[in-house]
Amino acid sequence: MRRRARFPRGQVLVFLLPLLAVLGAAAWWAFEAGQAVTEKQRLRDVAEAAALSGAVWQARSLNFAAAMNRAVIANEAVIAQSVSLRSWSDYMSRLLPTAAALTTYVPYLNAAAATLQRWWSGFDSVLQPSLRGLESLASGVSHSLAAAQRFMMSATLLTVPQIVRDTVEAADPRFRVTEGGEAQLLVWAAQWQNFSSFYGGSWRWRQQDVLLRSLDGFSHERNFTLSPLLGSRLVRFEKRAGTDLLDFETWRALDTLSLHQPRYVVFGSMRERAAIAWGGADNGVGSALRGRHGDALRRNPRAARAAERSISRQRGYRGLPSLYDLSAAQRAESGPPRVVVRLRLPAQSRRGAAELLGFGSVPDAAGDPVALVPDPSNGSGDLFAEAAASTRFLRLEPRRDGAQEAPSLYSPYWRSTLAPLSIQDRVLLATLDGTPVWLAGVPR
Repeated sequence: MRRRARFPRGQVLVFLLPLLAVLGAAAWWAFEAGQAVTEKQRLRDVAEAAALSGAVWQARSLNFAAAMNRAVIANEAVIAQSVSLRSWSDYMSRLLPTAAALTTYVPYLNAAAATLQRWWSGFDSVLQPSLRGLESLASGVSHSLAAAQRFMMSATLLTVPQIVRDTVEAADPRFRVTEGGEAQLLVWAAQWQNFSSFYGGSWRWRQQDVLLRSLDGFSHERNFTLSPLLGSRLVRFEKRAGTDLLDFETWRALDTLSLHQPRYVVFGSMRERAAIAWGGADNGVGSALRGRHGDALRRNPRAARAAERSISRQRGYRGLPSLYDLSAAQRAESGPPRVVVRLRLPAQSRRGAAELLGFGSVPDAAGDPVALVPDPSNGSGDLFAEAAASTRFLRLEPRRDGAQEAPSLYSPYWRSTLAPLSIQDRVLLATLDGTPVWLAGVPR
């Protein structure tokens, strides 16, 4: 019998074990790379979320300041209307007795004029104290709104950096704002303080300019000219009245009506001959300045002086509030500060294959351990991500008059948006964090 040939067993195992080792290492590094990409993307998303959260608060603060500015201007316009109405009512209280005297011998008209005079006298006695109380209340509300604006602008200085840190902490406690990121938050704080200007004291001309251009026609001027003899220059009645803000501290209104005739009876320039009726009102600490009052002081000087003497001084008005607005440079450039965020994920906090399998090294042929993950002691395995966001002035609907509206803190059209980071920004952040500068130029 022929004996069957015997083949040695286990020869394939010699080749299979290295192959399995290579396949295991490949699977290890593939999983590790996938996890690194996932961690990097999450780190970038959190950086963008943190930067955008800070920019959202910045936009809300600017919109809040704009809303407060608008509310203050509206309140001041109400005060101007109230003072104007008090002056006009005082003027009517003097005009109606004159009209009643002129209609003494006119049937029916005399009775109507007398009734209107008595009714208006009672109406004015109620109107005057009511409007004075309204003016004091509106002035107090204006200063409260201005104080709320100042608090919001100051609180934003501390709130935005804290929002960035809280957003990062809430998204993933493993992530940390780097030293360079903290330095950029300090840069943002300095830029925020320089972004807007505080218009107080003698600089309140900014809000005064906006206010005076917002007044209605009744508050601005209440003028008319009446010539009983049409086409003749022999006689003319001129009503001159208006309301002015004096020295930022006092609202004053004058209403005057005077008879004008030619200088030389039948020829020459028209001039005031007699003051017929007048009225005045003010509210504030008082001022030595004299306003224009619809040109009353020039056209009707006698009636204007009488109106000034008739004013009962009121001190319920606390002056034009101090407000924030964009500085002249920022109105020209409109560059709100950017919120720049840079985050770090330490190597020891990364979630990779070592965490999944429970070991991070394998022995070599000599039995010495070979690390499968980077050494966390030198920071070589740390991941970084950066992002920036800012706010811009964007009106969602165009103006009806077709004009281009300039950025200001009188219009609440500030919107937050992500902003690009230049290579210079990345190089600066890398330098501050002590990481390789050449990585800053790598597209990502």
